Amino acid sequence: MHIELLKPHTHAGKRLAVGDRLDLNDASARWLIAQGVAKAATASATPTTDAKPTRRDATSGTTIQGD
Repeated sequence: MHIELLKPHTHAGKRLAVGDRLDLNDASARWLIAQGVAKAATASATPTTDAKPTRRDATSGTTIQGD
């Protein structure tokens, strides 16, 4: 289940900020939601981990993959 943090939270030893998103098993996700730490995130709003930002090449005007 995808969740979005509503409060700062430490997960697997890593400090996460408000707005960070996690993909957790249903039980863990529902527990964090019940505690008011997170809310369910829609799949469409969840960023993909392999997507790289694009930028426009100033000289040619073409779009290229991020560095």
